[in-house]
Amino acid sequence: MLETFRLIRLAVLARARSAGWAPWLLLVGWLFLAAYQEPLMFRGYGIYLVNDAAWTGGLVLLLVLLLAERRVPRRHAVTVNLSLVGSIAVLQAIGSCLVDQGYIAVPVSVRAEGAGFFFLSWAPLAITLSRNNSDVGVSRTVHMIVVLAAGLVGSMLAVALRSSPDAWVVAASALAIAGAACWSLHRRTT
Repeated sequence: MLETFRLIRLAVLARARSAGWAPWLLLVGWLFLAAYQEPLMFRGYGIYLVNDAAWTGGLVLLLVLLLAERRVPRRHAVTVNLSLVGSIAVLQAIGSCLVDQGYIAVPVSVRAEGAGFFFLSWAPLAITLSRNNSDVGVSRTVHMIVVLAAGLVGSMLAVALRSSPDAWVVAASALAIAGAACWSLHRRTT
C-alpha cells in the first residue's frame, strides 16, 4: 500500500515539475486580476467573479498538468489523474478563498462544495485521459473522440453543478465517471 502511494506521489510530482512554474504563476495572477476587477455590485446579484475565475484557472492548470507528462505507470494512471483533479479542486477553492476580499463573504462551506463539484465535473475527462491511446484495437481517432466527448460532458456538468446542483446532476456526474472508468479500464483481449 505504501508503495502505491509513493508511486502516485512521484507521478504527480513528475507532472508538476514537467509543467514548470509558469502555469502556477498564471493561475495566481488570474485570481488576483479577477479579485481586483470585480465590481462590488456583482455580489448583490449573486455573481462571484473570483469563484468563476478560480474554476477557469483551475481547469486550465488541470489540463496543463494532465498533458504535461504522459509516462504514468498503467496500473495507477487513473488514480494519479484523479488525485490531480482532487488536488486542483482543493487548491482552486483555497486560492479563491485567500484572494477574495469582497464585502459579501462567501462561506467556506460553499467553497468546499464548489471543490467537490469541480471534482465531479472534471473527473471523467481525467479518467479518459489516463488510458494510453496506443492500446491494441483502439485507433487514435476513437481515443480522441472519447476524450473530446468527456471534455464536453465535463463542461456541461460544470455549468449544471455551478448553476443549479441537484440530485439528478450529481447522478449524471456519477454516471459519467462510471462510463469513463469503463472506457479506461477496458482492455481488448483479441
